[in-house]
Amino acid sequence: MTRRSTLRTYGLSRRGFLGLTSAAAGLWMSRAWALSSRTHLLGDDPARLSPLEREHLLSVRLPAKTRNGHKVPILVEMSHPMARGHHVTSLEVVNDTDPIPSKGIFHFTPASGIVYVAFQARMDEGDSQVTFSAECNRHGRWAARRNISIPENAGGCSGTAPPWTRTAGAEIHAPEIRIPELVERGEIRRGEVIHPQLKIRHPNRTGLVERDGSFVRASAPLYLKQMEVQFGGEPVSHFEFTPALSDDPFITFALLASHEGTLEVRLANNRGEHFEAAHDIRFS
Repeated sequence: MTRRSTLRTYGLSRRGFLGLTSAAAGLWMSRAWALSSRTHLLGDDPARLSPLEREHLLSVRLPAKTRNGHKVPILVEMSHPMARGHHVTSLEVVNDTDPIPSKGIFHFTPASGIVYVAFQARMDEGDSQVTFSAECNRHGRWAARRNISIPENAGGCSGTAPPWTRTAGAEIHAPEIRIPELVERGEIRRGEVIHPQLKIRHPNRTGLVERDGSFVRASAPLYLKQMEVQFGGEPVSHFEFTPALSDDPFITFALLASHEGTLEVRLANNRGEHFEAAHDIRFS
């Protein structure tokens, strides 16, 4: 069902935000809380970690500096087991000082093969810290932090949404799936973990504008809200996005090619529009 936002105008400081009570604020505002006391915050040096800590270490690629806050590349992976009785169930990316703190929540199953996700997000200018937290179904929550610096006037959190009549045709193109292992080798091997890449042309806008040093809502946001991945009719992963997702995202995920079948990706935006792509997985 199509859903329109009823969020009213509000002001947000450049490094901090006011809590919103509107239901339209949703997950992307409510999840921006500090790490709980049950979260294990890990250091960067594996040599200083215990075997259990190394098992839950998050490998993060985030630029320390960038001049483009509209499209900050993020990659997170883990070498954690992905067995049915012991696997990472979810990953969350948060920048608490941004006007839209949550950059997404990513849910995995053993069919993913490994924890792996790459995407692009909007972040505000200035110096800030991004927290990456993963939930293990046996050992709880583990986290890592990385710093990022974006120059003044290079932040990416402003952007009004195009009107409903323009979210078709040139504004949005159907998604496409590319499998790099197949492109590079010409084959997919049974039992290997592959890294499908999804490309889609779709504007993702926060609906915020900056006035007098504060963020003000100028329009309802427009963004890809969720992405479902299935293989052979079985769930693989489920991604929950926020208005902090960049325009025209390039999203990479993992899949354990345990058998032949059809890889299906379904996306939906917050206006109730749906998009699909599929790719057959066959072994040579």
